[in-house]
Amino acid sequence: MTLSRLFTTLMASAVIVLAGSGAGRAAGQDGMPDLPKAPVETAGSLSGAYLAAKTAQASGDLDAATDYYTQALSIDPTAEALQQDAMFAYLADGRFKDGVDLAAKLRDDANVAKVARITLGVDALTKGDFEAAIAEFDVVNPTDLDALLLAHLMAWAEVGAGRVDEALSRIDQSTGAPWYAIFNAYQKGLIASLAGRPQVARKVLSDVVADQTLARTSPDAYLGAADALARLETREGDKQAALKAVDAGLAVAPNYTPLTFLRDRIDRGETIEPAAASVQEGAAESLYVLGQAINRGDGRDVALLYFQLARALSPRSPALLTALAGIAEQANQLDLAISYYKEIPENSAFRRTADLQIGLDLWYAEKKDEAKRHLERAVRDYPDDVRAHTALADVLSADKQYAEAAGALDKAVELAKADDAENWNLYYQRGIAYERQKMWDKAEPDFKKALELSPDQPQVLNYLGYSWVDMNRHLDEGLGMIKRAVDLRPNDGYIIDSLGWAYYRLGRYDDAVEQLERAVLITPMDPTINDHLGDAYWQVGRKREAKFQWERALVGKPEPEAEQRREIEAKLKDGLTGAASSEKADTGTAETPKRAEAEATSPTTDLPAKPANPAATPASPTPPEAAPGAAPTTTN
Repeated sequence: MTLSRLFTTLMASAVIVLAGSGAGRAAGQDGMPDLPKAPVETAGSLSGAYLAAKTAQASGDLDAATDYYTQALSIDPTAEALQQDAMFAYLADGRFKDGVDLAAKLRDDANVAKVARITLGVDALTKGDFEAAIAEFDVVNPTDLDALLLAHLMAWAEVGAGRVDEALSRIDQSTGAPWYAIFNAYQKGLIASLAGRPQVARKVLSDVVADQTLARTSPDAYLGAADALARLETREGDKQAALKAVDAGLAVAPNYTPLTFLRDRIDRGETIEPAAASVQEGAAESLYVLGQAINRGDGRDVALLYFQLARALSPRSPALLTALAGIAEQANQLDLAISYYKEIPENSAFRRTADLQIGLDLWYAEKKDEAKRHLERAVRDYPDDVRAHTALADVLSADKQYAEAAGALDKAVELAKADDAENWNLYYQRGIAYERQKMWDKAEPDFKKALELSPDQPQVLNYLGYSWVDMNRHLDEGLGMIKRAVDLRPNDGYIIDSLGWAYYRLGRYDDAVEQLERAVLITPMDPTINDHLGDAYWQVGRKREAKFQWERALVGKPEPEAEQRREIEAKLKDGLTGAASSEKADTGTAETPKRAEAEATSPTTDLPAKPANPAATPASPTPPEAAPGAAPTTTN
C-alpha cells in the first residue's frame, strides 16, 4: 500500500476515502460555475448520512459523497473520524475551501496532521501569505516524497516573500533519493526564470535537457524543462537556442502537443510567456509533476489529491484539467471528464486534444450521434491533424460505417508520414474497414503495409493470418502468422481462439479443441469462443459438451448478435448438421477477425493515453513511492 500513502502517517481510512473517487468536480467554489447536479436525499441520521457517504464513495460518486458528509457534519460537527474522512473527500472532490475549513480543525491531529498542514500551506499560498505557508510546510519526519514536495513548496513561498537566494538554497539542500535530481533541477529552473536570473535557469534546464535518460524518471519534468528552456531562450532573444530546446524534447516525445504548439508560436514570432508566471503557478507545477509521477494504479488516488491541491493554486491550468479528465475517464465518469476538457482555454496547446477526447468520451457515454457530429466538426476545424481523422474513423468503424471510416482513414494516411513505424495502425484499421466491405483486394495490401512498418503486431498477424486460412490461401504462412501472434500474446483468449478456429477450418479438430479450451479458460464469457468450442466438441464426438458450450454462448457477455443467436439456437435443436457446418464455413471470415476489429477500432489507441495521461500528456513510468528511501523503477 505504500503507493497509496501520501505520508507515512496517512491512515488507512483516509486512503479508503479516496479510493474509487474518480476526479472530483470539474467546477466548484473557486470562482468557476458549478456543474448541474442532482440533489441527494436527506439521510435523516448521522449513521445514515455517514453510510450514504461511504456508499457513494465506493461507487465513485464523490460529488454525492461530499454532500452526505456535509449532512453528517451538520448533525455532529465535532466527530474527529467524520471530519478526517470528510476532509479527504472534500479535497479529492475539488471542494478546496471546505477541505481547508476541516484542515484547520485537524492541524494537530496525529493521524492527518501532515495532509491538513499541506492543505493549509497551499491555502496560504493562494492568499499570498508566504510566511504562513512556510510555517505550515515545516513538517517533521517527512518521507522522501514528502521532503521533496515540501522543499519545493517552501522554495516557492520563499520566492513570494522576496527571498530568492533562500529559495534556490532550499532546492540545493534537497538531497534525498537519487531520483530527486530531475525534479529539483526543473523547479530550480522555473524559480530562477521567474526571479529574473536567466543564467542560473539556463544552466540547470540545459543540464536536464542534455540528459535524455532523466526522462525515464519523469517524462513530465523532462519535457517541462525543455518547454521552460525554450520559453526562456525566446524571451532572451535567442530563437535558435529556443528551437533547439524544443527539438530536444520532441526527440523524446515526437508527438508531444505542447512542444509542437510552442514551436509554431516561436516560428510566428509571438510573445512567449514564462513557464511559470507566478509563485502560485510554480507551486502548482511542483504538485502536478509529482502527481503525474505517481498517477497509476493505487497511486492514482493520491495523484488526484495532488492535482486538486494544485488546482487551488492554478485553477485554469490546461495540463491539470487534462490530468483530472484522465482520472475521470479511468473511473468511467465520462460526463465529468468532458466538463474538464471543456474548461481548457481555446488558445491552449491542449485544446485540440481536448476536443478529440470529448468526441471519444461522448461515444463511450453512449451519445453516439453527438460523438460523430462532434468529431466531424473536429475534422473540419483541424483538417490537417491525423488524430482528428483517426478519431472519427474509430467511432465510424465502431458503428459499422466502414465505407465512411475508410474515407476518414484515407485522409489520415495521406497526412501521415508513410514510412513512420508508428503509423502501422492507420493501415491496419483501414484494412479492417475494407475487409468489412468485402474489398479484400484493398484490405490485404494495407495489412501487409502495417506489418512492413511494424512486423510484430499481434493484431495484424492474427487478422491477416486468419483471413488467409479462412479463404484457403497461403495456409502455411497464415497459420504461422497466427501462431506468432499467440507467441506474442500467450494470454490473449481472442488470438488463441483464432488459432483454434483456424485449425477447425483446416479440419484439424483435435488441435482445435486443445486451443479453444485454452481460449475459453482465459475468456470464459465470450459468446463466439464458446460457440467455436461447441462446434469443435461436436466434430470430435463430444456432443453433450458441445451443447453445453452453445448454451453458454447464448448467455455470454457481450450478448451474441441476432444472427449468431439464431445459428446457436438451431444447433442446440438439430446439432451441427452438414448444412449448418457449410453455413459456418461460408461466413467464417467474420468470426475471429471481427473481434480483432473491435479491439483495433474501439476508440481509441491512436490518441495518446487515456486516462491518467490523456492526449497531450506523456506517460509517466514507475514513480518514486512514498516509502522512505524508495526509488523509482524506470520503465519505457
